[in-house]
Amino acid sequence: MIKKNGLNHAPLEQIAGKRAVWMPYHRIRFEYRRSEKDLIRKFGETAQSETALNAMFCDCASESELLTLFRPNYLKYKMITYSPRSDEIIGPAFHKDFDVVLSGFLRRLNGVKRELYELRSALNKRYVRIRRYSMILPMMGGLKEGEKLSEKIAKLSALTNILSMCLNLGEDAGSIKALSSSAFYYPTVVAALKHTECEAERFLIINLVKTGLILKRLNCEDGLTQLCNKNDACKEILARSLTGASLRT
Repeated sequence: MIKKNGLNHAPLEQIAGKRAVWMPYHRIRFEYRRSEKDLIRKFGETAQSETALNAMFCDCASESELLTLFRPNYLKYKMITYSPRSDEIIGPAFHKDFDVVLSGFLRRLNGVKRELYELRSALNKRYVRIRRYSMILPMMGGLKEGEKLSEKIAKLSALTNILSMCLNLGEDAGSIKALSSSAFYYPTVVAALKHTECEAERFLIINLVKTGLILKRLNCEDGLTQLCNKNDACKEILARSLTGASLRT
């Protein structure tokens, strides 16, 4: 399946090994206080939601890298009881201060939303000015500035969507507090690829649930794969887990 789906793209790379890994995730339940400007507040000042955070790499990922570790969409799969076979591995789980992580993401989300509001307001004013004076004077400079603002707005809008997805929030929130957490395990395959000339090694982390087990198609977990090949600490955790070495130094 790995060869058929072309997941080892480099022509001089060979599959050195592959192991089934039950990747640990934190299911984080939290309470948030709705923003005062949110009209939906009539249903209550507070509400609850939950999200999922990769527990294997969260301890050594930077704040920006944490974006790749949230998987709230995994919560929709049924939790099952499973006894791993002898050739399968359960990844180690590390803990974070969930209040710090969630509050940090919410502050960043609200900051991006404020900046987005200000930029959209400035862009609307600029376009009104362009329409007003376009019959009198050429406004090429104003058009170029408007294009730059539009590009920045598009990037901030995308970031807003990503941060909202990580927190699994569909409305504005003023504060957030973790209530509880529990662990669940998500099945993946980790393939080790080695370059035949320089013997450089990298890993592929492959999603098994989405289509792999049913349609025999593999989906590379791009975010986790890139993280483990760029972040040396995450790569070491994965490598030592696959060999059964202790993670304690």
